[in-house]
Amino acid sequence: MRTALGRAFDHGLMKTASNRIVDTGKSPFSGEDATVVKNLRLVAQTFSQLQEDRHFADYNLTEDLDSQEALEQVKSAERIFNTWPSIREQQIAQAYLVSLLVKRT
Repeated sequence: MRTALGRAFDHGLMKTASNRIVDTGKSPFSGEDATVVKNLRLVAQTFSQLQEDRHFADYNLTEDLDSQEALEQVKSAERIFNTWPSIREQQIAQAYLVSLLVKRT
């Protein structure tokens, strides 16, 4: 069941949504708490980067993965898992979650 659910996600949509959050021109977040915005952007940027790194690791057979790089990626994931609880109740964070799953019209 978990595998089927994982395959249902549109990774392109998730990357686009994350990149939109990082782009201050597309998501200026005027009037929002600056710390919340900074933390949300950290989550979105890191999510997008980790997705790229995973794609590279899965499909680029020309380079071996470096164990130090892999450790840094794990630390990055840990950082956003530790950051998320501080912002998860905020409206902009909830909107980000929805944008990861629902295409904008």
